[in-house]
Amino acid sequence: MLITRFGPDDLAATRFAISPLWETVTSRWAVHDPARHAIHLPWIKDANRANKSSVLRPHKPLLEALIRPGAWLPDFLTPAPQTPLTTIQAELAVLGATPAEIVREDLEVTHQQTPLTELGWQIHAEPERYLPAIVEALATWWELAIAAVWPKLLTLLEADIAFRTRTLADYGPARMFAELHPSLRWRDGRLEMEWGRDLELELRGEGMPIAPSIFLDNLPAFTVRPGSPVSMFYPVRAVGTLWERSVAPTGQPLVRLLGETRARMLLILDAPQTTSQLAARLELAPGGISAHLKVLRDAGLLTRHRQGKQVLYLRTDLGHSLVDS
Repeated sequence: MLITRFGPDDLAATRFAISPLWETVTSRWAVHDPARHAIHLPWIKDANRANKSSVLRPHKPLLEALIRPGAWLPDFLTPAPQTPLTTIQAELAVLGATPAEIVREDLEVTHQQTPLTELGWQIHAEPERYLPAIVEALATWWELAIAAVWPKLLTLLEADIAFRTRTLADYGPARMFAELHPSLRWRDGRLEMEWGRDLELELRGEGMPIAPSIFLDNLPAFTVRPGSPVSMFYPVRAVGTLWERSVAPTGQPLVRLLGETRARMLLILDAPQTTSQLAARLELAPGGISAHLKVLRDAGLLTRHRQGKQVLYLRTDLGHSLVDS
């Protein structure tokens, strides 16, 4: 079992975050094992071309030495994200500044689970030499495979965070953690996860970043070296909608009642969304989205609430009943 112990101030300091670097790193899993990640096949087809490109060729040995199917990721490769606004450039800068001793310790921990390759041991021996090349390799993969689709990924990640924060506010941490993944359980100031190994992580008053993940398809992922700043990644909701060209309505009666655009909107508003997020998912202009939202809200099918600077829309019980009927 994996146990994360929270101190008196840690729950209040725990926050949701988004990590472009984590998505860049873990997207390699989908390229390595398309069958397991078949839900991403529309993206994988383009990513395979990028993976075979001459631009990436000199960087692939480093990527393959550090990101291996079935092997733990060294913690330094995915620094703990701090906010939903983190950029890939900021995270790569943190990665590039990793102290040599941290690189070595993280690699030694991953070696306990899956032996390092020859190149992995070379990185262990000379972290200062290899860190700039690792940063360049990941920056290249980002530009080739992730940058163009990042707005689409970000929309889904932000919608997930909006849903989770609403759950946390309405029902508390026990339900929020339980809904992140069935393996998680909040009990007596600690977060437990059913796992095949025993590991205890201790928070130190700074809380824990919690981030949704596009390419994580199984258990939530935690930092694995006990001395690392603790972070947790969990599978994002509704990932099956990510690569759809359009969101189909639930059925023709709903389309006849509301019109196709409003039916599609109502379908995906089972999780909170902003106007811009809806516009991106439906490939429509934000101005047109706003007009449709007003009609649906006036009909009692949607509610809205403010979260910081964002206004989020969500189906009401009446809206749920209409979709399910």
